[in-house]
Amino acid sequence: MNNKNKDNGKILLASLAGLGAGVVAGLLLAPEDGRAARQSVMQSLNEAGDEVNNTLKRWTAKVKAMSNQGQGSDDDQLVMQGSWTDVKRQLRNNYDDLTEEDLDYQEGSERELLDRLQRKLGKTKDEVVRLISQIGQ
Repeated sequence: MNNKNKDNGKILLASLAGLGAGVVAGLLLAPEDGRAARQSVMQSLNEAGDEVNNTLKRWTAKVKAMSNQGQGSDDDQLVMQGSWTDVKRQLRNNYDDLTEEDLDYQEGSERELLDRLQRKLGKTKDEVVRLISQIGQ
């Protein structure tokens, strides 16, 4: 877990703790009779629950968005049918502009290969990965 996620978790915990302290303080200082106080507390808890739920949804969406930005994720892993030589030959047959240098691939340097092919072919990384994966099927 990176520092940003840890900070987000701390913020969420602090918010929940503050919410709990506010409810307790409200109960202790409430000038209302028992029934009205309970109804007020229930309404406050429902509103707070909705707020926490919305905060969690936003936080989860941010975490998913961060993980999908390709920061060292599995998006760069290529799945090929056959050998790289076969895939390279097929790519050269399909795309005349590709040079031997464009198709230079060393295991572990998938990101560099994908970046070169994206620029040369004018495709997104997902499209390039899909293209390579489909060759030879």
